[in-house]
Amino acid sequence: MAVNTIEEESVRKAAVLPDNLCSTDDESGVSLNYILSPTFVEPEGYQWFVLRVPYGKEREVAASIQSPTLFSYAPVQTLALVRNGKRAFVEKSALPNMFFAYAREQELLYWQERPIVLKNHTDWQPGQLRFMYDHTRKNDQGYDRKMTVPFEQMRHFIRVTMQHDEHVRIYLNDAFSAKQGDYVEVIEGKFAGVRGHVARLHGQTCVLVNLDGICVASTAYVPKAFLKKINL
Repeated sequence: MAVNTIEEESVRKAAVLPDNLCSTDDESGVSLNYILSPTFVEPEGYQWFVLRVPYGKEREVAASIQSPTLFSYAPVQTLALVRNGKRAFVEKSALPNMFFAYAREQELLYWQERPIVLKNHTDWQPGQLRFMYDHTRKNDQGYDRKMTVPFEQMRHFIRVTMQHDEHVRIYLNDAFSAKQGDYVEVIEGKFAGVRGHVARLHGQTCVLVNLDGICVASTAYVPKAFLKKINL
């Protein structure tokens, strides 16, 4: 399905790195396809961090700090619109002022202290890239821990949100209250491999991927025959 959007190039850069930046022979680089591969081995010291930036700049900043050793992911939601009698698809930031970065903490501290050059915002200032903090956990010094997302949670979240499907939705935790059922794996279709809790939203069966304390991603409709219960 083709997606027509004014900011398509920026979205693509924020979502995918070229495949040749990483392979199974070189664990120092990071790419989307490699991260999603079942053979992926996490490089030592890497974590998924949650970062905040001023509203509306999340995709540009995510694209600007990408490197062979840092992968950033700014999820989008696909919206269906009717323009001049024709149906078109536009992608909008799913989590305004927030994105995810898979890196060593020291590399993100480096970007936090230096100017980030944005194509359309020459007024960008250093220090505006900020970590989110988990107020429920303390570090060894007694301060709130930087918020991180477990690798497997993030892998399934990306599998859902990379689909450019208008029926995929992302909800902030405080705005979501649907009842969640069994923990399942999708075994067929474009969401194959995704694990999460089954639920019914808007009268249809879907699978929810929870990023604890942040958001919930919902697949589009998944037939019950495509689901396999997983015993935790």
